[in-house]
Amino acid sequence: MKTSLFLLAIGLFSCLSASKAQNTPLPSETKFLRHEVSVSYGFLPNTDAGSIAEEWLFPVASFGVYKRESTHYYGALNVSYTYRFNRKISLGVVGGLTGNKGRQGSFYEQLDTKLKDNRTYLYVLPTFRYHWFARPNFSLYSSVGLGANFLFNTIGNETYRKTELAYQVSFLGIEYGKRFAIFTEFGIGHAGAILLGGRYRF
Repeated sequence: MKTSLFLLAIGLFSCLSASKAQNTPLPSETKFLRHEVSVSYGFLPNTDAGSIAEEWLFPVASFGVYKRESTHYYGALNVSYTYRFNRKISLGVVGGLTGNKGRQGSFYEQLDTKLKDNRTYLYVLPTFRYHWFARPNFSLYSSVGLGANFLFNTIGNETYRKTELAYQVSFLGIEYGKRFAIFTEFGIGHAGAILLGGRYRF
């Protein structure tokens, strides 16, 4: 009789323990964090690459009639929000700012106006990201974004506006961290050829 009561008590205790374990909420660090914000800096966005090519090619193509000189480049500042459907697939939007400033001129003194030529680009890129190698603290991924780029070009005292297609393709992204993560990306587009930044998930 005592043995039966003892076994019954053990059984009830086991059931209560299992029930309590099921009802206990998981620690916050084990929950999947779906929302993400990030800030990054991009080296050599394609807008800068185009201006560098303009500095070298246009003087030759125009036989010295046109040249762009004294150009200063700022790189690209990017901010983003991303929703993570699971550990591999994410969808978000990237907003960014880049630009450069210089002067228009000519090799011919009569045509050398030395007008300021300042360019500011604002872009918005809906972006798809796929983590093809994912571990708790480390992942490798690729992403593609397609959107709009808004150009504000000040030449002399006149400002010209233009809307163009914007894109960013990151062939390889490397990320380290969980709630806080640092990352670098290698690709081509308005956000930069090389990106360095940080992410926060919540």
